[in-house]
Amino acid sequence: CTEHWWKAYLNGLGEYYSRELGVKISRNGKLNAERGQFNGGKPPLGYKLEIQDFGTYKKKKLVIDEETAPIVKKIFEMRANDVPVKEIIKFLNDNKYRNSRNRPFNKNSLQHLFNNKKYIGTNTYGKENEFPNAVPRIIDDELFEKVQNIKEKYKHSPGIKKATERYILTGKIFCGHCR
Repeated sequence: CTEHWWKAYLNGLGEYYSRELGVKISRNGKLNAERGQFNGGKPPLGYKLEIQDFGTYKKKKLVIDEETAPIVKKIFEMRANDVPVKEIIKFLNDNKYRNSRNRPFNKNSLQHLFNNKKYIGTNTYGKENEFPNAVPRIIDDELFEKVQNIKEKYKHSPGIKKATERYILTGKIFCGHCR
Protein backbone atom coordinates (compact mmCIF):
# COMPACT_ATOMS: atom_id res chain seq x y z
CA CYS A 1 0.00 0.00 0.00
CA THR A 2 2.98 2.28 0.64
CA GLU A 3 4.07 1.82 -2.99
CA HIS A 4 0.71 3.07 -4.33
CA TRP A 5 0.85 6.11 -2.07
CA TRP A 6 4.36 6.90 -3.31
CA LYS A 7 3.30 6.64 -7.00
CA ALA A 8 0.29 8.91 -6.38
CA TYR A 9 2.58 11.41 -4.64
CA LEU A 10 5.03 11.44 -7.56
CA ASN A 11 2.19 11.81 -10.08
CA GLY A 12 0.88 14.77 -8.08
CA LEU A 13 4.32 16.37 -8.05
CA GLY A 14 4.67 15.87 -11.80
CA GLU A 15 1.27 17.45 -12.43
CA TYR A 16 2.09 20.41 -10.16
CA TYR A 17 5.45 20.93 -11.91
CA SER A 18 3.81 20.76 -15.34
CA ARG A 19 1.14 23.33 -14.45
CA GLU A 20 3.68 25.63 -12.79
CA LEU A 21 5.91 25.42 -15.86
CA GLY A 22 2.95 26.29 -18.12
CA VAL A 23 2.20 29.37 -16.02
CA LYS A 24 5.84 30.50 -16.15
CA ILE A 25 6.09 30.00 -19.92
CA SER A 26 2.86 31.91 -20.50
CA ARG A 27 3.96 34.75 -18.22
CA ASN A 28 7.34 35.04 -19.96
CA GLY A 29 5.76 34.93 -23.42
CA LYS A 30 3.38 37.73 -22.47
CA LEU A 31 6.23 39.75 -20.96
CA ASN A 32 8.35 39.27 -24.10
CA ALA A 33 5.45 40.43 -26.29
CA GLU A 34 4.95 43.50 -24.11
CA ARG A 35 8.64 44.39 -24.46
CA GLY A 36 8.48 43.96 -28.22
CA GLN A 37 10.56 40.81 -28.23
CA PHE A 38 9.91 37.99 -30.67
CA ASN A 39 8.48 34.78 -29.20
CA GLY A 40 9.38 32.47 -32.07
CA GLY A 41 8.30 31.15 -35.44
CA LYS A 42 8.95 32.83 -38.76
CA PRO A 43 9.06 36.63 -38.80
CA PRO A 44 6.17 38.12 -40.79
CA LEU A 45 6.81 39.46 -44.27
CA GLY A 46 8.34 42.92 -44.01
CA TYR A 47 10.33 42.14 -40.87
CA LYS A 48 13.59 40.45 -40.02
CA LEU A 49 15.04 39.37 -36.70
CA GLU A 50 17.69 41.33 -34.88
CA ILE A 51 19.40 39.11 -32.30
CA GLN A 52 21.25 40.63 -29.38
CA ASP A 53 23.49 38.18 -27.51
CA PHE A 54 23.77 38.74 -23.76
CA GLY A 55 25.85 35.65 -23.01
CA THR A 56 23.35 33.60 -21.00
CA TYR A 57 20.39 34.55 -23.17
CA LYS A 58 19.57 36.08 -26.55
CA LYS A 59 17.06 38.83 -27.12
CA LYS A 60 15.21 38.70 -30.45
CA LYS A 61 13.45 41.78 -31.79
CA LEU A 62 11.63 42.44 -35.02
CA VAL A 63 13.08 45.18 -37.19
CA ILE A 64 11.81 46.43 -40.53
CA ASP A 65 13.27 44.61 -43.53
CA GLU A 66 13.92 47.37 -46.07
CA GLU A 67 13.62 44.90 -48.98
CA THR A 68 10.24 43.37 -48.17
CA ALA A 69 8.45 46.13 -46.19
CA PRO A 70 7.51 48.05 -49.39
CA ILE A 71 5.85 44.86 -50.68
CA VAL A 72 3.67 44.72 -47.55
CA LYS A 73 2.71 48.36 -47.97
CA LYS A 74 1.88 47.79 -51.65
CA ILE A 75 -0.33 44.79 -50.77
CA PHE A 76 -2.27 46.80 -48.19
CA GLU A 77 -2.65 49.76 -50.57
CA MET A 78 -3.94 47.52 -53.35
CA ARG A 79 -6.51 45.91 -51.06
CA ALA A 80 -7.55 49.27 -49.59
CA ASN A 81 -8.27 50.39 -53.17
CA ASP A 82 -10.60 47.37 -53.47
CA VAL A 83 -8.33 45.41 -55.81
CA PRO A 84 -9.58 41.77 -55.68
CA VAL A 85 -7.42 39.29 -53.79
CA LYS A 86 -6.99 37.18 -56.95
CA GLU A 87 -5.49 40.15 -58.80
CA ILE A 88 -3.15 40.96 -55.90
CA ILE A 89 -1.95 37.35 -55.83
CA LYS A 90 -1.42 37.36 -59.60
CA PHE A 91 0.53 40.65 -59.40
CA LEU A 92 2.76 39.35 -56.59
CA ASN A 93 3.46 35.98 -58.18
CA ASP A 94 3.98 37.46 -61.67
CA ASN A 95 6.61 39.78 -60.18
CA LYS A 96 8.29 36.84 -58.41
CA TYR A 97 7.55 38.11 -54.89
CA ARG A 98 7.49 35.47 -52.15
CA ASN A 99 5.66 35.25 -48.83
CA SER A 100 7.45 35.01 -45.47
CA ARG A 101 7.99 31.27 -46.00
CA ASN A 102 9.64 31.93 -49.39
CA ARG A 103 6.69 30.43 -51.28
CA PRO A 104 4.38 31.91 -53.91
CA PHE A 105 1.49 33.93 -52.51
CA ASN A 106 -1.97 32.42 -52.13
CA LYS A 107 -5.27 33.49 -50.62
CA ASN A 108 -4.35 32.23 -47.13
CA SER A 109 -1.01 34.03 -47.01
CA LEU A 110 -2.79 37.30 -47.81
CA GLN A 111 -5.47 36.69 -45.16
CA HIS A 112 -2.75 36.14 -42.54
CA LEU A 113 -1.05 39.31 -43.70
CA PHE A 114 -4.27 41.37 -43.53
CA ASN A 115 -5.02 40.10 -39.99
CA ASN A 116 -1.54 40.72 -38.59
CA LYS A 117 -1.53 43.70 -36.23
CA LYS A 118 2.25 43.79 -36.11
CA TYR A 119 2.08 45.89 -39.27
CA ILE A 120 0.52 48.72 -37.21
CA GLY A 121 3.03 48.25 -34.38
CA THR A 122 0.89 46.07 -32.11
CA ASN A 123 2.53 42.95 -30.72
CA THR A 124 0.17 40.19 -29.60
CA TYR A 125 0.38 37.20 -27.31
CA GLY A 126 -2.53 34.80 -27.47
CA LYS A 127 -5.92 36.15 -28.45
CA GLU A 128 -6.49 38.59 -25.62
CA ASN A 129 -3.10 40.27 -25.09
CA GLU A 130 -2.25 43.20 -27.37
CA PHE A 131 0.62 45.62 -26.81
CA PRO A 132 0.53 48.75 -29.00
CA ASN A 133 3.77 50.39 -30.17
CA ALA A 134 5.81 47.32 -29.23
CA VAL A 135 7.21 46.66 -32.73
CA PRO A 136 8.10 49.04 -35.57
CA ARG A 137 5.09 49.79 -37.76
CA ILE A 138 5.09 49.36 -41.52
CA ILE A 139 1.66 50.84 -42.30
CA ASP A 140 -0.50 53.43 -40.62
CA ASP A 141 -3.75 52.79 -38.73
CA GLU A 142 -5.89 54.39 -41.44
CA LEU A 143 -4.65 52.02 -44.16
CA PHE A 144 -5.05 49.01 -41.86
CA GLU A 145 -8.63 50.06 -41.03
CA LYS A 146 -9.48 50.52 -44.72
CA VAL A 147 -8.37 46.95 -45.39
CA GLN A 148 -10.38 45.67 -42.40
CA ASN A 149 -13.46 47.46 -43.77
CA ILE A 150 -12.92 45.92 -47.21
CA LYS A 151 -12.62 42.48 -45.56
CA GLU A 152 -15.86 43.09 -43.66
CA LYS A 153 -17.59 44.24 -46.85
CA TYR A 154 -16.91 40.92 -48.57
CA LYS A 155 -17.18 38.70 -45.49
CA HIS A 156 -20.75 37.57 -46.14
CA SER A 157 -20.56 37.30 -49.88
CA PRO A 158 -18.17 34.46 -50.76
CA GLY A 159 -19.93 33.87 -54.10
CA ILE A 160 -18.71 37.21 -55.41
CA LYS A 161 -15.21 35.79 -55.72
CA LYS A 162 -16.39 32.83 -57.84
CA ALA A 163 -18.91 34.58 -60.07
CA THR A 164 -17.85 35.67 -63.52
CA GLU A 165 -20.59 38.34 -63.55
CA ARG A 166 -21.53 40.89 -60.91
CA TYR A 167 -25.00 40.08 -59.51
CA ILE A 168 -26.91 43.13 -58.32
CA LEU A 169 -28.12 41.60 -55.01
CA THR A 170 -24.84 39.95 -53.97
CA GLY A 171 -23.95 41.05 -50.47
CA LYS A 172 -27.27 42.82 -50.00
CA ILE A 173 -29.69 40.03 -49.07
CA PHE A 174 -29.05 37.22 -46.59
CA CYS A 175 -30.84 34.19 -45.24
CA GLY A 176 -32.90 35.21 -42.19
CA HIS A 177 -32.08 31.91 -40.47
CA CYS A 178 -28.32 31.44 -40.91
CA ARG A 179 -27.35 35.03 -41.98
